[in-house]
Amino acid sequence: MPKRRSPGDGGLFYIPSRDLWRGVVDAGFNPNGTRKQVSITSRTQRGARDKLNLLKKEIEEFGSPLDRHRTVELWAAHWLETVCRPKLKPKPYSVYQSVMKTWILPELGKKAIALVKPSDVRLVYRAINAAGRSSSTALKAHNIMSAMFESARRDGIVGRSVMTDVDAPRAAASERDAIPTEDAIRILVAASSRFDGTRWWTALLGGVRQGERIGATLDSLDLENGLFTVQWSLTEATFEHGCGGTCTVSRGGSCPQRRLILADGLEHRQLDGRLCLVRPKSGKSRTFPLIPQLVEALRRYLVATADRPNPHNLIWRNVDGSPITSTQDSAEWRDLLLAAGVITEEQAKPVRLQAPGTSPAPTTHWARHTTATVLMELGVDARIIGEIVGHASEEITRHYQHVSSAAAREAMDRLGRHFSKALESSD
Repeated sequence: MPKRRSPGDGGLFYIPSRDLWRGVVDAGFNPNGTRKQVSITSRTQRGARDKLNLLKKEIEEFGSPLDRHRTVELWAAHWLETVCRPKLKPKPYSVYQSVMKTWILPELGKKAIALVKPSDVRLVYRAINAAGRSSSTALKAHNIMSAMFESARRDGIVGRSVMTDVDAPRAAASERDAIPTEDAIRILVAASSRFDGTRWWTALLGGVRQGERIGATLDSLDLENGLFTVQWSLTEATFEHGCGGTCTVSRGGSCPQRRLILADGLEHRQLDGRLCLVRPKSGKSRTFPLIPQLVEALRRYLVATADRPNPHNLIWRNVDGSPITSTQDSAEWRDLLLAAGVITEEQAKPVRLQAPGTSPAPTTHWARHTTATVLMELGVDARIIGEIVGHASEEITRHYQHVSSAAAREAMDRLGRHFSKALESSD
């Protein structure tokens, strides 16, 4: 009596009607409890045996055979839609889509995801470097690919993530810096002569992120007690088709039934078109004290703009009441730096229009660094600085939960005195 074959041994059969050899091996169980079988075919017995042995090896090592038909492009589309979209805010989701489309898919899109090698991944980094993009772009692509391949591993699409065998690109030192005090004084002076100069004073004297400033609502201010609460951030979401593919236009934004791509359960307020208010980067609101000079400047600004249209209850807005976009805010920031004599006319242009080799202009995020740097130079404890400027990292945030508001108030008073003296000496 022939020895009974065990489930993992597989079987090899000849099919005369098709002149094929067929191999079959058990690969676990289906969700309904039935045995799952995987088969291969070959024109020769040796070829079928080699394929069957490879299947058995993969099942033994990874628990299931590798998917040799699903491409990176197919998996990326599924992963972005089912894994990333439900949990990412509009801006990072847009970044994932852009990096995928621009750098990852052109190099890896047509390859079977289970067969991608470390050398294939390095082609992505090489393309980024050849295009003259920064190492931070390569690192961003690395992190996105790491998350994508790990998700494929968890779903059994690949046996192991290829990214475990790929070293992350080394990111260059950040170009973000703090604005020197003398330049910050020039900016504050130039801003004081502008109608909405309080927008820039809040950036330099409050460490508020760009989205948090242009998304700040009137109920964020408590001028009686000199407090500012960061509770919203303005961001631009992306539209998608809401018609189920029945309209004739290609762009989601032109679809008659368009809808915004937003994470599941994301608390938001849609303003104009793609512009939405979402909760701050940390996910939580924070309140910090304003220096007296800024409180008084804000009082005057609110009186001067009381009759201006304000359908969205924003502190800073355009003359017609529409929100200030991030692109507009950045352009007006560069215009302010030019007026203050901090940057050149070439630096004041949008990056795409600048002459090659032009030094980057300080961004609005530099203003945020300036707040933290000056407070640190004044001897303010790092925990107090964290309470004022806010942090997205949960690990860092935990250190700021028990900082007293009195300590933050005293720190901001010191900041106000520091800049007041400098402003007086600059007159």
